[in-house]
Amino acid sequence: MKYLYLFSFLFTITSVVSAQTKPFEGTMTWISTTEVIDSKEVEKYQKQIIREDNAEINEAIAELEQQLNDPEMQYLLLESPTVKSNMQKRLNDLKATQAANLESENNAKNIFPTSLVIYLKNNNSYTKIEGGSMAKMTGNMLYLDSTETTYFIKDDIKTYAVLDDSTNLNRLDSIVSITKTTDSLVILKRPCVKYILITKENSVVNTSYIWITKSIPSINDASFRSMGFVDGNLHHEAFVQFEGGIPLKIVIFEKGFQLSMEVSDISQVLLADSIFTIPAKYKHAIWGY
Repeated sequence: MKYLYLFSFLFTITSVVSAQTKPFEGTMTWISTTEVIDSKEVEKYQKQIIREDNAEINEAIAELEQQLNDPEMQYLLLESPTVKSNMQKRLNDLKATQAANLESENNAKNIFPTSLVIYLKNNNSYTKIEGGSMAKMTGNMLYLDSTETTYFIKDDIKTYAVLDDSTNLNRLDSIVSITKTTDSLVILKRPCVKYILITKENSVVNTSYIWITKSIPSINDASFRSMGFVDGNLHHEAFVQFEGGIPLKIVIFEKGFQLSMEVSDISQVLLADSIFTIPAKYKHAIWGY
């Protein structure tokens, strides 16, 4: 259940942008690279999360097969061939995802994303994860600023889970220390300051390096909160102590690997409102990985 928290450093900032600043509209692209430090630890971690993902997919497959084989449902579906066709297509998609998961067990890096694209408009954000099986397990993330609510949207099984900013998922984690350093870095012509975040999950200590910039005030830092839930809300607390701003680079050490993520592009473009909505046919699901 904890595999998601490797991203929690990215988007858990809690300051509010000034009302006088016109909200940024456009995209931020993050490039992700992964280096295996401890292959045995990574293999163990990968098998764990693939089992969790398969359990959810297996449940969805069983539910669909039961519906398609139910005598009463079969009678109704005879009169609604389009509905039956859609159900069968979804079942086939789920089985394809299941097979892909089994294939990826032999490659540790297959679980990690290659990039993230964050769409920003009206102080809201939609985070799309590209590459790796983690995209299927976490889903893409929609944050709506007006309600301070995050939606975890799983396109492969057409479901979404809802969490608000007050949700506390794990009380066993703690912040050991947050250190603002004198190290600086310029990313995309934006000055950044390096922070060192040390956290403790049960008895395991993890270290992360985060480069924060305050040079883009039109981007609502609160719109990055969606990832904050992946570590039991822990990093909502941490980013308060980062004195606002937004991250442009993250380096995370945990679970036997080093994950490095850095913003490669920030573009102002007009975005459709539909990006920030949940498809009507998606079903609400209980939060879980």
